[in-house]
Amino acid sequence: MVENFAFILATLVLLCVVFAVVIIFLVLKINKSIVREKEIKLTDAVTGIGNLTYFEQEFNSTISDFSRCLYHIAYIIIDINYLQAYHGATTFNDVVKYTAGVLKNAVKNNDVVARITENGFVFAFQCTDSDEAKKQLEQIINKLNEYTDAEGNEKSVFHASLYQLNTFDRNSELVIFNLRRNCIKLMGTSKQLVYCDARDMNKAIEEKMLIESLERGFENREFKLYLQFIVDTQTKNIVSAEALSRWDNPEKGILAPGSYIEAMENSGLINRLDYYMFEMVCNKLHEWQGTEFDKIPISCNFTRITISEDDFLEKIKSIYEKYTFDKSKLVIEITEDAIEQNMDNAIENIKACKEIGFVIALDDLGSGYTSFINLCDYPIDIVKFDRSILLKAVTKRGGGLFDGMVALSHNINLKVVCEGVENEEHNDFVTSSACDYIQGWYYSRVLPIEECEGFVKHYTQKLNKEITA
Repeated sequence: MVENFAFILATLVLLCVVFAVVIIFLVLKINKSIVREKEIKLTDAVTGIGNLTYFEQEFNSTISDFSRCLYHIAYIIIDINYLQAYHGATTFNDVVKYTAGVLKNAVKNNDVVARITENGFVFAFQCTDSDEAKKQLEQIINKLNEYTDAEGNEKSVFHASLYQLNTFDRNSELVIFNLRRNCIKLMGTSKQLVYCDARDMNKAIEEKMLIESLERGFENREFKLYLQFIVDTQTKNIVSAEALSRWDNPEKGILAPGSYIEAMENSGLINRLDYYMFEMVCNKLHEWQGTEFDKIPISCNFTRITISEDDFLEKIKSIYEKYTFDKSKLVIEITEDAIEQNMDNAIENIKACKEIGFVIALDDLGSGYTSFINLCDYPIDIVKFDRSILLKAVTKRGGGLFDGMVALSHNINLKVVCEGVENEEHNDFVTSSACDYIQGWYYSRVLPIEECEGFVKHYTQKLNKEITA
């Protein structure tokens, strides 16, 4: 009996030990899995270095209040446009991995490196001297520019911004926002480095607040549709209108694009405005179907950044298919305030727009962004002369340039709109030229959509009276 009890007791103890071992094993395995899952969440899949979440975590833990002023934060960006033009899109991941490798080699104790966007890296490092920090960053940029791809192409373009933390810089999102904003401004230029200070940070705070306000503006439908009408140079009849945005800010009232477009471009919101306005134009053309206004085309502005997006056609299709209107009454106007991220995409998307039935216009020829080669690259129907061309036309050479540009446009079957006609002198000059259409305050100010129908009726009545008088 005693022996049986001892056997049972020993068996129970053994089972408890086995059970405990199994529990410990499972706990360790679960903990290991949790740690591994956490590591994956903090790691960039392509490069193996930390990601944005990792950097934000390290910014709050590794960079303490005691050591904050010792840290310099560098934002390094790869110029994708340059890579595509000179190295081809297939080299992008190779360049990303090379960049991560260079930055990892530069890391010392308590430094932090991470890939936080598709082509953007951040590097936080300690340095007691600002000049020495600048030298370190310059050395890193020089090392990055030693990249050579399989075909032997050299000199990938990298841009970087640098900022020394202050005691009050406890918001990593704001620091990154400031550095990225300043770094993006170098894209497309030969300048590689920019050094930021507290004034830049204050500007970043203001811009961040503006962007948050802009996002609320989209949610609350605060951006309104305005039109400026365009007339035939000879008959003076209204032939079309350009759609323009205005921000009905609840605190500041009606704001012109100059107060918010740059912030939208810097923050990546500009494409949201493009699609937002496109839908408002589609809706207005739908409303005008079968009315006395349905002969008036409306041009809708798209930046080249938006037009070069891979899903551009899908997005506009999801919008215009909700409305019924004559597609030839909608003009896709390519604006010149940005450079396309992918020129091949842009050209294919514009060709597809032509096939849908939309008319294509190229805005601001002569502004400095557009070259005559664009007239060959894009399937354009209309070209719009920047106001600067008209202002230069007061001289003999400027007038000859204007006439020559009109003749060149007509030779390749393009209609010409002259923008910026604001007074009688401008009007007399353009009217005496071979230009097809006139746009400007001399004929039409920028009107809220609620006033447009009344303006058209009044303008047409007035013009008919002048003709019959």
